[in-house]
Amino acid sequence: MISNILVNNYLRFVLLAGRRLASTQSNVNIGDQIKILNDNKQYKKVLELFDEFNEKTIDKCSNWIIIQALKACTQICDVQRGLKIHNLISSRLKRDPYVLPSLIHFYMQCGDVSHAQLLFDKSTKKTPFMYGAMMKGYIKNNSAKKAIDLFKEVKNPNEVMVNLVFNACAQLATEKELNLLKTISSNIPNSFYSNPYVLTSLIDGFMRCGDELNLLKTISSNIPNSFYSNPYVLTSLIDGFMRCGDVTNAKSVFDRSTKKALPMYGAMMKGYIKNNSAKKAIDLFKEIKDPDEIAITLVCNACAQLATEKELNLLRTISSKIPNSFYSNPYVLTSLIDGFMRCGDVTC
Repeated sequence: MISNILVNNYLRFVLLAGRRLASTQSNVNIGDQIKILNDNKQYKKVLELFDEFNEKTIDKCSNWIIIQALKACTQICDVQRGLKIHNLISSRLKRDPYVLPSLIHFYMQCGDVSHAQLLFDKSTKKTPFMYGAMMKGYIKNNSAKKAIDLFKEVKNPNEVMVNLVFNACAQLATEKELNLLKTISSNIPNSFYSNPYVLTSLIDGFMRCGDELNLLKTISSNIPNSFYSNPYVLTSLIDGFMRCGDVTNAKSVFDRSTKKALPMYGAMMKGYIKNNSAKKAIDLFKEIKDPDEIAITLVCNACAQLATEKELNLLRTISSKIPNSFYSNPYVLTSLIDGFMRCGDVTC
């Protein structure tokens, strides 16, 4: 009899363990499938799969699957579906610090600031991810001051929050934000300057607040050598110097770069044209092997600025060689026509 009891208990244990394993494997498989669909921007299919899987098993659904479903709702701004998911998981939000930031992000990106604010205020354990989601949402919904006020509540802000507060300062662009930028940039850890997003946002913030030149000089003389292979940071620096009329420093940054990307060429050409050095813009254009539509637009503008027979011939050469698809770009077409007309060829 004892042996029968042991056998029955063992069988029950095996059955329960099997169910748990199957549930775990099912979660993992569905999670992987949903992630792949999200990566391929098939957001409606994500939600169809989520509905199919979680019709009766929402309590067993992993955080990962819920987050992926909310991401899909956010991408297509499906407010009704997001609200439905929120209602399904409302009982677990207090004990789940991972899903809440995604839910806040969903509401913010869909423009429902009050709902996001309510979730944030009711939370008793506010994580850095939640602060980040709120700040990003405020900035998106043109409430940069609220993002800054929220930032000031954080004792030890991470790089994401610093990046966001720089974006908020850039959006407001007043003397008050300029002073805040100076304070924050002087107090953040040096390691933050190795983050290209933080550095680019800081540059943009100072530029928009009107005190960019001195900062740009300071940054360009202190950034690590490894950053001279980062096109995003260098493009921001070049663009900043050119806007300030400091062509020399812009060229210095460009020349020191180890990987010259098309956006950097574009920033240099645009700067040369702005600073009445159209010939240099044309010379730089000739160094590009496969110019994109932006570079073509800029070289046409440079030719229009000089307006000599030499530039007219260059325009004819360019217009005969660029891909047909470029002609569907209104900026390319307008610049090309303007170039021909300014160079005296009204029959173009």
